[in-house]
This record gives sequence, structure tokens and C-alpha cells, in this order.
Amino acid sequence: MGRFLNVGIIQQSCGKNAAENLAYLEDKVDKLMEGHHKPELIVGVECIEAFTPDTIPGRMTEYFAQIAKRHQIYFIPGTIYEIDPALPEGRFYNTAVVFNPKGELIGKYRKMAPWRPAEDAAEPGRDYLVFDIPEKETKVGVQICYDMNFPEISRNETLMGAEVLVKLTMDPQELFKLNQHIHYARALENQAYLVCTNGVGFFGGSQLYGHSQVISPEGNSLWEAEGTDTFCTVTLDLDLVDRCRKYGTIFMDHYLKHLFEYNFPMPYAEDFKKAPLYQRLGTAPENADEYDENVIPIGANTIGKRNIHDLPLEQWQKELDAFLDTRLKK
Repeated sequence: MGRFLNVGIIQQSCGKNAAENLAYLEDKVDKLMEGHHKPELIVGVECIEAFTPDTIPGRMTEYFAQIAKRHQIYFIPGTIYEIDPALPEGRFYNTAVVFNPKGELIGKYRKMAPWRPAEDAAEPGRDYLVFDIPEKETKVGVQICYDMNFPEISRNETLMGAEVLVKLTMDPQELFKLNQHIHYARALENQAYLVCTNGVGFFGGSQLYGHSQVISPEGNSLWEAEGTDTFCTVTLDLDLVDRCRKYGTIFMDHYLKHLFEYNFPMPYAEDFKKAPLYQRLGTAPENADEYDENVIPIGANTIGKRNIHDLPLEQWQKELDAFLDTRLKK
């Protein structure tokens, strides 16, 4: 008997009001579970909550756990900004949480590569997350947005046994074509499924492009969304991963076996700062002001004044608290 995993994908608009985002997410999970082609793992998008941070575990994870338990699914609802007492005030982790069918929190992944300078309040995580789905004899690696642009993260999760790489993101329109190529490359070079979810609509100063994707270990597109809210279930044939890795992608390219054989030297793996490249390159800008300073020498970004909004954070927090009060009483 083969190994098949049904993955539910929720591509949604994510505004800055977390209560509205969560209500939409819960409704679409309920609808996905009404179909005969029901998902066994459901994945949301990045930043369903970014302006009303919470601890993990906390009330928001209690709410997510309740949904996973009610439907008896594996659940990666999206990412939230995580409060951690070890961080300085005003600093957070951008964190994805994972639940099993019993509603247990079985892992959390803190984004390793916050997208500077936009994510100036996010602290980089340092730990990979590859979790088991024992019923399918498989492992799933979790990433967030800009993480996918660094092949080391996907490769390390693959070496930890991941057959499916899940990327939660909220990418802007400007990156649409660029990221398409990266998605196919990550799936092919790791002989793994790539499940990429992306938000839609406006978020801050960006239009999110959607186009969530599922790509096979052979680099074929199994499904791709358009640029609007949508949800669907896609079936992954996990034995295809095993066949590609054992016998070669399209029975020709043995990427992972050859990686084992060649064992390429990596002289700067322990400390990239020692590489000759960084003797002159310098560091990246961490916030908008540093971004402006960085591009002044080449005459870029010199016209116009950046618009700064006052955000009603207290109101959003009250609405989120009221929403969770209602849901956690069920």
C-alpha cells in the first residue's frame, strides 16, 4: 500500500486585525473538512498575527489546538509574533506552530531569516523544525518566507529526513517571478515536495501576489493558486520522494546520493564572516532608515517621503481578546 498525504492549503488575505484573520482561517478549515477529499494536514500563511504578539504556549495556541483536535488533523495555522522573556522589549520571533490530531503542540519554528529591513522587530531563530507524521511514515520540514531563499535551510531539513518542505509566506508582487524559480529549485535539489502558501491582498505598503504552489520532487507543478483568497486539498504521493532519492529524479539525477558521495568541502561553513567575500561586502540594513542610507551612494530611493501610520494596537488587542474569549468557551 502506498503513502499518500492530503494537504489542505488556505490562501487568505491577512490584514492587521488578528481577530478577523483567525475567524476567516477557522471558517475555511471547517469548509475544507466538509469535503470527501479531506485534508490530513492543513497549512495557513505567514503573519496571520503580527501586531498583537502572544507567548507560545498561550491563548492563541490554545485556540489553534482546539481546531486541530476538533478535526483530528495536523495543523500549521500560520505564523504569529512570539513574545519571549529572553528577548529585549519590542523584539519578537516570527514563529510557526504545529499541532497533531490530538491538539498537542508538537513543535514551533522561529524564522531564521527575517526579511530585513521590513521585519526590523523580528529576532532570527536558530533551530530547525522537522516533525513526524507517523501515520504516513514521513517527516515535514517547516520554513517561513525568506528562509526559502537560503538553500542551506532546505538542505539541512532534508538531511534531517524531511520529505515535504512547507513554506509559509506573505510575499509582495515584486518578488513573484523571482520566487517561482527558487521554489522549483528547492524541490528539485532536495528531491522533496514543496508546499508554499502565500497571502493575498494588501499588507502595509505591499500587494501580496498569492499563487500558492505545490511542486513535486521531480520539479513538476501539481497545483498553483491565482491571486485571490482560495483553499483546496492536494494529494502528495510520498513514495515518489523515495523513488526519486533511491533511483534518481526521472531515473537519472541522483542529487542526494551524489551529495553523500562527493561530500563537497565547505571551508566557511562554520563561520561565513571569514570568507574573502565579506572582507568588503559589509552588513545588510536592518531598518528603513539604514536602508535609505545604504542606497544613497548610488542615488537610489532619493525622491519621496515614507508614509508612517499610527496603528490602533490597543483596539486590535481588545478585539483579539474578545474573539478568543468567545472561541475558548466552546
